[in-house]
Amino acid sequence: MDMKKMLEDFDEAYNKAFNRGDAAGCAAFFTEDVILLAPGEPMVRGRQAFEDIYKSRMKQSTGGTHTNELVEYGVDGDTAYQVGKFAVEGVEDGEQGYFVNVLKRQADGSWKVAVSIFNNAKI
Repeated sequence: MDMKKMLEDFDEAYNKAFNRGDAAGCAAFFTEDVILLAPGEPMVRGRQAFEDIYKSRMKQSTGGTHTNELVEYGVDGDTAYQVGKFAVEGVEDGEQGYFVNVLKRQADGSWKVAVSIFNNAKI
């Protein structure tokens, strides 16, 4: 398995879901018990809590374009990590920053994010 290619494909599909305003589609890339640490938000656990936060984020960026850029990654057995840059451009309240995802291989062989943290920063 080419983990770099898998993560790039993962990000591309995630970006498409975000850009069409599909919070449930974005949430599908995360485990049922995902832990999300988003800027300015309390830590939340669970796919539904993730989806609720992302519905709000997507309202702020309607019409913008979300992108991810893979910076670094690693894999050890059924656990992987991903470090990247993200941006939402083309809207007044655009944002940019960095993210770290911890992914777990699922029983069906797919990968889902179990822990996600991101910040807003100049990149």
